[in-house]
Amino acid sequence: MKYFWSFLIFVTILATMLYGLLFTGPGNGILRPAIESKLTGKTGLPAKLHTFILRPDHFDILLEIGKDTKIEAKGEWSPVGRSIDASYSVGVKELSNLQKLIGIRLNGSFATHGTIKGDKSVMKLVGESDVAGSKTDYTIELEEFEPTKAAANVSHLRIEKLLYMLNKPVYAEGRVDMVAKVSNLDPKSLDGKVVTVIKDGLVHTQPIKDDFNLSIPQKLTFKAKIDTTLKKSEAVSKVDFITSITTFETKAFTYDIEKGVLSTDYRITIPNLDKLYFLTNRHMKGKVVVTGELKASKEKLYATAHSNTLGGVVDAVFENGVVDVTVRDIQTVALTDMLLYPHIFDSRAKIKLVYDTSEEKGTIHAELFDGQILPNKMSFLLQQIAKFDITKEVYERTVIETKIAGKKLLSNLYMKSRLTEIKSKDALIDLRNGTIDTTLNIKIRKRVLPVKLKGSLSSPEIEIEAKELLRSKAKEEIEKRLPKEFRNTPAGKLLEKLF
Repeated sequence: MKYFWSFLIFVTILATMLYGLLFTGPGNGILRPAIESKLTGKTGLPAKLHTFILRPDHFDILLEIGKDTKIEAKGEWSPVGRSIDASYSVGVKELSNLQKLIGIRLNGSFATHGTIKGDKSVMKLVGESDVAGSKTDYTIELEEFEPTKAAANVSHLRIEKLLYMLNKPVYAEGRVDMVAKVSNLDPKSLDGKVVTVIKDGLVHTQPIKDDFNLSIPQKLTFKAKIDTTLKKSEAVSKVDFITSITTFETKAFTYDIEKGVLSTDYRITIPNLDKLYFLTNRHMKGKVVVTGELKASKEKLYATAHSNTLGGVVDAVFENGVVDVTVRDIQTVALTDMLLYPHIFDSRAKIKLVYDTSEEKGTIHAELFDGQILPNKMSFLLQQIAKFDITKEVYERTVIETKIAGKKLLSNLYMKSRLTEIKSKDALIDLRNGTIDTTLNIKIRKRVLPVKLKGSLSSPEIEIEAKELLRSKAKEEIEKRLPKEFRNTPAGKLLEKLF
């Protein structure tokens, strides 16, 4: 019994001391320097509690950290019942000064104020903020001190200020308005709606050039509307993203928070392909619409693409860095038109491309059907030298086999018509420099004419080696005009040997 009373007296004295320390003026005076010292060590900035009043039924605190940050909170509370009815205000002139405290670098100013009211079972926080230049109203409900519901109305948030605040390069500017209402914040049982609208977007060219080495158009504008539904563990969005170059649309851009998996359909419309010059480094004409699906997780990236274009169909599959493209029935004239190349060959084509993006290696197998060589510089030279119009020949099947190594293509070509046969081995196309270097061996009837193509891919230099043809023609003329009785003479035999 002696020990029991001793323990009871000890607990009573300790509780009285704690009460006096926590809830009396002298006690608060003792705590104040200890709290200031702790905060100074955490922030690396001098911390000053200008007001520190903590009582069993109310509190009033005014804290200054450095010269730029002030935090104020006051109101009524009950430590026993865990209830509160108070107001708060936070003002930070320069967020970068708090890097040591919050663990990341933020820039710019931030201010918020509001009220918090309720008890352990239900507590509601209502406030306003100026984050990234916006006018933001927010409400957060907590149960057992865990957030369960939230609503926010964000007006005129500035993209450039948000990027600066997050310590990122200012890649773009624009305005964001958002309305969010979430009735369940449990990551496994989400329930809510978020609508985001982006207006007056403009990409800043210099940061893009510095970080990604892309020389994008000076006035690349954008706007968007993103309508998101939160359900269970998924956020499902309908996205309409419009730029001055292209339009990107999805009906169900889905992110599974629990699994960390993203999946979406998409539709990309490019009304003027020439505006992609900053990406392709070549001029093109025409338009294209591409549809497909995409799925991304930590283990895998998978995407499909489909386009009805160039008079045919293009289908592609991308999986973990490997591209597999199938092209059916496209018109070669339409393709050369799109690439702004001169018309050389008219046919329908079937193409199979397999390319490993990580190794920059791949293969192309192309078959062209019922093709005809169109009038061009080479056909004109052949007409002049060989007295043969190659444009009248029909090539039922042309085969091209290509190996890709980086920006270089090495191709073998075979094509045959009724009167001609054309072969090329190891034709070199350098896409980086836009050049070609190859020799076409064109067999017309029984004569072979080597034709060299070298220089610019769009307008190469053409050189026809006509020595054998001229020698053959001369021999024919000699045989035609040389009297039979002269051919068996020493002079006639010598003349034949010369040709």
